[in-house]
Amino acid sequence: MNLYISGSNRKGNCYQIAQDLKSENDTVIALAEKNIKYCKGCSACTKGLEQYCAIKDDMKEIYNNMAEAGNIIIITPIYMNHITGILKNVIDRWNPYSSHPELLKDKKIYIITVGQMSEEENEEIAKNIKEYFESLGEFIEFKVEFLKNLSSGDIDDVIKNHDNYNEMINEIKKRIK
Repeated sequence: MNLYISGSNRKGNCYQIAQDLKSENDTVIALAEKNIKYCKGCSACTKGLEQYCAIKDDMKEIYNNMAEAGNIIIITPIYMNHITGILKNVIDRWNPYSSHPELLKDKKIYIITVGQMSEEENEEIAKNIKEYFESLGEFIEFKVEFLKNLSSGDIDDVIKNHDNYNEMINEIKKRIK
């Protein structure tokens, strides 16, 4: 089973791309629908006081889905030259994995970015996001593969800007192992 995380604050492009990529047994989580609180930095998760986190919110569902998934595919819009704030909140809550890297061992995290500028204009931003996830992967010990940097406006524009949208979706599916 693959886990698709739509990192957008709304159910738009990223959510639609996740829906188009997923197979029957895969799970899609739209962060726009989740209550994700900020990490408090209490370290209860790393001291073994809690299974994952002392904060009671929708992160528990995300932790459980991450544990079950073979691959985790994150599709994020580019906001202010980086990932969204809500996705950053989720990543901040990955602190338990720093003390227990075996929880993500052998999992691969794939990244797709969607920005409003052209793919060429977003290239440097996408590269920085890729490097951000690679540094997390070194710290928490998971593998990262950057799949695609897309240009958008809304999903109709993604499809219009990519005449071969269905081919692109099929190519991405093949790369997710």
